[in-house]
Amino acid sequence: MLYTSILKQLRQMFRKQVYHKNSLILETETDGFTYGEITDHFDFDEEEGCTFGDGFVQAPNGSRAGLIWDVSEKPYLYTCIEPKDDRWGVYNVGFVKPIKTTEDLIFNFKSVLPMIKEAYDRAELGK
Repeated sequence: MLYTSILKQLRQMFRKQVYHKNSLILETETDGFTYGEITDHFDFDEEEGCTFGDGFVQAPNGSRAGLIWDVSEKPYLYTCIEPKDDRWGVYNVGFVKPIKTTEDLIFNFKSVLPMIKEAYDRAELGK
């Protein structure tokens, strides 16, 4: 059993991290959580800015979860894909305003961060 545990830890250390080809937006770092970009949030689909996209969040321990976001009246977070070995889930989230600047992205990320932290805590407890 110890042997299996050690092998699992070694595999985790040497495999590529999920979303490894995508950039973290370091300006968004809050309480150790950082937003990462998959779709370009400066590729505006509407005049007021970008209203939907894909991203991810990196937790303080380096683990990651996917985010599928769109603009909504209120922040929300729903589980889209349950946690697995390579990530602590994929979540649909509601940002409260379109993204036109990095400041908009930071504001939106912080608006959903309390819910992201709860999802992270639940995923960590389930391990």
